Amino acid sequence: MLVLSVGFSGVADGVFAGSELLLGACGCSSVGGAAKSASNELAKVDSGCHKDTLSESGAELDGSSDDSDSLDGQILESNHGAGAILELSSLRVTRQLEMLNILVGFEQANRYALMDPQGNPAGFMVEEQTWSSIFGRQLYGMHRPFKILVMDLNGNPCLRISRPFSFINSWVSVENLENGQIIGESHQEWHIWRRCYNLFANQGSDMSQFARVDMPFLSWEFPMADEQGQTVAGVYRDFSGIGMELFTDYGLYGVCFDSASLRQRQAASGTLIPLADYDLDLDKRAVVLAAAVSIDFDYFSRHSHFGPGYFP
Repeated sequence: MLVLSVGFSGVADGVFAGSELLLGACGCSSVGGAAKSASNELAKVDSGCHKDTLSESGAELDGSSDDSDSLDGQILESNHGAGAILELSSLRVTRQLEMLNILVGFEQANRYALMDPQGNPAGFMVEEQTWSSIFGRQLYGMHRPFKILVMDLNGNPCLRISRPFSFINSWVSVENLENGQIIGESHQEWHIWRRCYNLFANQGSDMSQFARVDMPFLSWEFPMADEQGQTVAGVYRDFSGIGMELFTDYGLYGVCFDSASLRQRQAASGTLIPLADYDLDLDKRAVVLAAAVSIDFDYFSRHSHFGPGYFP
């Protein structure tokens, strides 16, 4: 289970609507020995380079909330390499410490450990490195392009999350490495005081929107609502301690993939919001995970702003 807290605010002119959730523990608020174990496993992973081009598609809102539709044209199946990760109810995602960033401000490649709700290692995410990406991290900051491999516990790459250079709004795509097919995309939407994202899944002929994020300025909660305003997933930044937040680039997140994990968040926070009566398929869960990476880069990595990590 990713450690997240869910929130919603109204969206004008007939876009999606919701209500805010307070930050909840959800049973995943601390980083214990399992996180250290996942970090040790991560150090052993060899992140081979794979290069492919991104595809751009038009976006069209999908008004359907029937869970039977999720089976039509689905790209990822349960036997896919990423299936064991995406079939979890939720994930804990921890961005590893960057010592050179802390000591001398040198931006290193981002690395993430993925853990299940019980804190057991589930997989890894590692940013691909080339000479151009090393220089790009120092020059472009929050605008830099990146490619991140999603790996299983054996270090086998199964998905790639890619972002091109973005001057204002960022967008990421997630690709199936077995056949190079784009599974979906997450687009940041510019707003002067809100944090907004639109999530799309590949339906074959075009990209169809299945969720939206619309949260206040400085929010640490990114619930994702469908067209009816019902929460289908969420990404939550969790507080990891004043020292870690102020002086390091460490990040701790919860990612909720289904109604069961979202309900746990609700119980922990004591706040009720409408939840969808269906769960997302693996394709849409892959897009939610890609959106979590985009949110981390856009607002919470040290290169995303000029102040310490505590201030998003």
